[in-house]
Amino acid sequence: MKNIEKKLLGLAIFLFLALIIVRVAPLLKTSYEDGLEEIELLEQRISRLQLMVEEAFFIRDREASRREEVAELESLMFTGQDPNLIGSGVQRQLRQAVDEAGLLVRQYSTPRFTEIDGWLLVVQEMDFVIEQEKILQFLNLLENSTPKLHITEFNINRNRRQYTGAITVTGFSKQN
Repeated sequence: MKNIEKKLLGLAIFLFLALIIVRVAPLLKTSYEDGLEEIELLEQRISRLQLMVEEAFFIRDREASRREEVAELESLMFTGQDPNLIGSGVQRQLRQAVDEAGLLVRQYSTPRFTEIDGWLLVVQEMDFVIEQEKILQFLNLLENSTPKLHITEFNINRNRRQYTGAITVTGFSKQN
């Protein structure tokens, strides 16, 4: 090999090494750093998924609990879309409690309806005569009624040998 060929070969090797140092090394470094970032991201995803797997039981349990609460709350509401039918349901529920407690009804008023934010409120008033020992029974019947009748006003007075009273109850329905 001649001296010029040796110098050209040395220059070619030098240029090749310079190319590797200037171009290939930064690409390899960038690729390596991107790989590390991707590994870190995947590790974060894995840890989140493992946490979700661990919490899945609690999430299912909480969801079942919420569904039970919703079902319980729905059982306390009157159903239907027609206000008159819901008003009849409130009256029927009140009459059932009156019959079971043995009250003497003086007067039922016409139900009043109010719609607020998709909720229908039915207000029913009634005047009655009752014996003293049946007052708590009547109130307990209303308290435990399903759908729920909420007592919004209750007045009772004693007249000679009997008690007279007035009650206002409210029933709720969710309008769609």
